[in-house]
Amino acid sequence: MRLLTVLIVVVSVLALTATIATIVVGTRSFEGTVVDKPYEAGIAWDEVRKNRERLGWSVALQETTYKTGKNDLIVMLRDKNGSLLSDAVVAVALSRPSTRAFDKTYPANKLHDGRYVAAIDLPLYGNWDVTIDVSRKNERTSFDKIISAKQDDK
Repeated sequence: MRLLTVLIVVVSVLALTATIATIVVGTRSFEGTVVDKPYEAGIAWDEVRKNRERLGWSVALQETTYKTGKNDLIVMLRDKNGSLLSDAVVAVALSRPSTRAFDKTYPANKLHDGRYVAAIDLPLYGNWDVTIDVSRKNERTSFDKIISAKQDDK
């Protein structure tokens, strides 16, 4: 009976230690709220989606896999008829799903063939969220994409 009591105490201490370690690691690595105002963000997302559907614009990335470091992200924009939108103003915002520490916005320059290029920097490997803001005349909308960065093997 005494051995069973010692075993229960040891297992309980190990479980308590694992729980405390998990709490400590979680509180040190979590940056806070993922979305500052989730209700308002949801309402705004619905408006963006409806506006995008009304405009009929679409966006495509030439590539979705890059190397860590400096890259050219090429964006192709099309109107509802499938024609390239060559008279838009484009900005590209990058962020990591897990942290805001690397959030950055880059302007995109128009190429001669109607595509847009943004010189981006991906300091870490893994997935990156991309938000492409498009303005044309009095219209504006945004598109969300995901790209990944692979570690540059030298």
